[in-house]
Amino acid sequence: MLLKYCPIALRAAGCLLHNTRNLQTQPKAVNQLSFLVSQRFYSKNNNNAIGIVDYATVKKLANEPQKLLIDVREPDELKETGQIPSSINIPLGNVSQELAVSDQLFKSKYGRNKPKSDTEIIFHCKIGKRSLKAAEAANALGYKNVKNYEGSWLDWAKNEGLPK
Repeated sequence: MLLKYCPIALRAAGCLLHNTRNLQTQPKAVNQLSFLVSQRFYSKNNNNAIGIVDYATVKKLANEPQKLLIDVREPDELKETGQIPSSINIPLGNVSQELAVSDQLFKSKYGRNKPKSDTEIIFHCKIGKRSLKAAEAANALGYKNVKNYEGSWLDWAKNEGLPK
């Protein structure tokens, strides 16, 4: 449970433990915890890892309706800039709540099927920070194929020749 809900604390603990690994006073249990932490956050086989996507991947999403692109910016931001085609808008503060609603309510609100636990969900915002938080929230809810468009709107606008 701690591994699921405290990733920042565990990353810090993992770094601390990694840096003190050679101390002879370190108990065996601490070494085991260090191993688990490093596997959780640094292993390529980590099923709960949040993937990163780029512009080329997001550009193809209009032809991949089985994937879901969620813009976590506030509606006022979308009015100023527009949004990426095929994305739906769920502000960051509502992501957990909206991903927990019934299938029928989700579809009526967003015109898309509610994602299944293995649906590829890509989050974006303006620069990639809020979208990472949204991806972590979805991951905590049990979604297993969560990704972050790290460049987000600024990268999209640059590549599309749009105002930022």
